[in-house]
Amino acid sequence: MIEGVTADRFLGESMRILVGLILASLLAGQGAAQIDQFAAMPRIWHADISPNGSHLATGCSPRGVREICIYDLVGDTAPVVIPAPDGGEMSAFSWPSDEYLVYYVHTVQTMRTSGGLRTRTLSQPVSYSLATGRSNLLLVNSSLASPLIGTSDRVAMEITFLLDDTQGGLIRARQPGDFGTVVYEMNLENGGRARRLEVSSGQTIGFVLDQNGETILDVRYDDDTGEFSILQAGPGPRREIYSGNYPSETPRIFGLVDGGSAVAISFPVEGLRRMNVETGALTDFSVPGVDIARANPIVDDYAMSVVGFSYTDDLPRQMFTNPELAGLLAEIQQILTEDSVTISAWNADWTKLVIEARDMGRPTNYYLLDLASGGLGLLDVEVQFSNAEAAGVRSSIVYEASDGLAIPGYVTLPPGQTSQTGPFPLIVMPHGGPQSRDTGEYDWWASFYASLGYAVLQPNFRGSSGYGHEFVEAGHGGFGTRMIDDLIDGARYLQNAGIADPGSYCAAGASYGGYAALMLALRDSEDVACVISFAGVTDPFAIMESSSALDTELRYWEQYTGSRYGSSAEQAVITPVERAGEYRAPLLILHGNQDTTVPFGQFRLLRDAIGNRPDVRFVEMDGADHYLGNPDARATLLRESQAFLEEHFPAD
Repeated sequence: MIEGVTADRFLGESMRILVGLILASLLAGQGAAQIDQFAAMPRIWHADISPNGSHLATGCSPRGVREICIYDLVGDTAPVVIPAPDGGEMSAFSWPSDEYLVYYVHTVQTMRTSGGLRTRTLSQPVSYSLATGRSNLLLVNSSLASPLIGTSDRVAMEITFLLDDTQGGLIRARQPGDFGTVVYEMNLENGGRARRLEVSSGQTIGFVLDQNGETILDVRYDDDTGEFSILQAGPGPRREIYSGNYPSETPRIFGLVDGGSAVAISFPVEGLRRMNVETGALTDFSVPGVDIARANPIVDDYAMSVVGFSYTDDLPRQMFTNPELAGLLAEIQQILTEDSVTISAWNADWTKLVIEARDMGRPTNYYLLDLASGGLGLLDVEVQFSNAEAAGVRSSIVYEASDGLAIPGYVTLPPGQTSQTGPFPLIVMPHGGPQSRDTGEYDWWASFYASLGYAVLQPNFRGSSGYGHEFVEAGHGGFGTRMIDDLIDGARYLQNAGIADPGSYCAAGASYGGYAALMLALRDSEDVACVISFAGVTDPFAIMESSSALDTELRYWEQYTGSRYGSSAEQAVITPVERAGEYRAPLLILHGNQDTTVPFGQFRLLRDAIGNRPDVRFVEMDGADHYLGNPDARATLLRESQAFLEEHFPAD
């Protein structure tokens, strides 16, 4: 039973002090500037609890960049901040044991490969020792494969690579393009490789290990043919228990379930299934009220069991199949007032839990629940606004595309406004991906534009994820055509509803969204008044031709764009660089020169094609990557776009 809502029941004084210092630091650094408030990194962005529940790690930003804060939940040890490294950005972290935290740092480096010098984003795992306070680098680009329970200072780390690439020396290459996968037992105290646990003997893209480091499954893929197979890795020769052809998207294994006798695996079309690790037999997860094809399993790694399922409608949702956890979540939902309440982290015996709670368009609240003391207290809020209404008013919509397909999306209105107090000047803001989606969660970029007086439309156009395989397939072949028309239809819908001003509107987006904004100005040239593109694709076929991507990835993209060997005339239709002379609207083009997802060369191609036009501004963002993961990059984007909007599409 949860006795009451209070942080004092379980938060030590030092923990509350550090939370207060984080708040003071952020407020002092932000000042009163509106841009800084929206551009700031989240105050809390992830959380995990050690297996025995003695320590809590949270993603934090006390100095304005992503760092990690560690709190002692049972003793008097002062909180610790693991600082952000120079030239790197912190991302995920977890506790493989009670004594060590493993976190990941992303860095951009130029290295020599078989194809020449290439700039790549590397993922560097790092171990942190609670006892010594020291961090040690682990094997670059590796990921945690097993906690190796019973050995507090050892874990199994797995790395997969192309054998003729940057790390091809680890295994003798059989032929160019072969995969290699190695699993090492790593010493968390010094970062050294203790021994090699597993090495691939075929086209292995990954192994499934149990908690003791024993190999259960060997997962293989032939990039040339698209053949995917799973081999049982018990005693004796490995035998195939499953195979199928997946030319553009492979199945995803979530982990061992049913006490280790099966894995949860999601297939591109069929969705989530259970696979027996001895026979390969597939059975359904059947849960009333949940579309399993769109759901992910909630796996308790400690018990190797599926305890529930998560999915997203407008906000994240959970449904626990474990009766005790289902009852616990229901009780928490009765106490907290937010619309979406989910359990995001827990210790081994589920006595301490991190709760995330959300309302539409509002920053996420993070809570810590201690069942032993009965305390439920607020850890922190994702973003702290002095005025709760500053984030704008966000709501979901569904409109009909011109061919009759229902298109879901989200509209963010200026603070304090409603659809009845419009119309408002409109910014259409498509998401990246394109196989991703927007949700009803707080969006710092959209909220900033809303704070300036704009209505912001974020359509989940056909091809987006989250609405089933048929909806994704509806976008195939429509990369720069039908998917863009869905955006135009959304603008018309809001205009006809009286929410948006009739006539002209602006388009803004990043990555594919930046490309879509550029294509909007070509397909709806009469009404698009301006374009803001960050890290936008400007020549999709040039990316594919120059890329070292796998055949699988190229086949995936060709589903959307059409063949990279198609006619020049067909390709030009969906290529902004080839149609640069057709732009009538003012353009603001921004791109980070450390972008390894959409290469910076895409920025240069469009700049060269457009030339010197007084209403087109190109901004090279020095040191910025693709993901706007630091406040300086975000502030540059917001500052540049505000000035651009004031000149070319003012809200007044």
